[in-house]
Amino acid sequence: TDPARRAVLYPDVYTNHVQVERGKAAVRVLEALGVDVIVPPVASSGRAPLSQGMISTARDHAERVERALAPHIADGRDVVVVEPSDLAMFHREYERLLDDGADRLAANSYEVMEYVYGLLSNGADAGALVPGDGERLAYHSHCQQRTLGLETYTEAVLDERDFDVVTSDAECCGMAGSFGYKQEYYDVSVAVGEDLTAQFRTEETADRAVVASGTSCLDQLEDLLERPSRHPIELLAPE
Repeated sequence: TDPARRAVLYPDVYTNHVQVERGKAAVRVLEALGVDVIVPPVASSGRAPLSQGMISTARDHAERVERALAPHIADGRDVVVVEPSDLAMFHREYERLLDDGADRLAANSYEVMEYVYGLLSNGADAGALVPGDGERLAYHSHCQQRTLGLETYTEAVLDERDFDVVTSDAECCGMAGSFGYKQEYYDVSVAVGEDLTAQFRTEETADRAVVASGTSCLDQLEDLLERPSRHPIELLAPE
């Protein structure tokens, strides 16, 4: 990416309606790094219906998303995505849901911390972002983020801004998307998440601020650890 970029922040349903602070923080970070940002109305990615086997509904969402974002991509804007599961839809599932446009969307869409890393690597002023000053963090990356090979960008940006980060090696927080929100699977969800929560209760991590990249991970960690959790982009955002 080039520091003088123009971008669309994809307004996923979680950021729009549940964790709005991470969306506001993403806009402030990108603008601080010299990016012209717009947040247009766009349908949800279709991840939720796809996870329940509702293929036709997911395809309808994918078509609406592609139609809404295509003109912005043609106009030279990058698509920046906060929620990793939505980016995974753009990069993988859309090629099976769309007849056209999937490759173009995949080639021009980025996870938000990946995008910030690219901006900093190409000359954007890191000093425009909030410094970590050694703040101690316990970080968990989203499983879809790791599948796409993007978790290292978050770690690199936080390290550059002088945060002291310990990253979990737990494969899953236990939520598995919408699975863990269902009452009948609560016990299974908590059991799967025990490895992660145990890692964040050690002598090394018990007093660290908790950060995670996905909505479900944030919800799970906040509930089970009884400590507040934030998306990493929120740590960097100037007021």
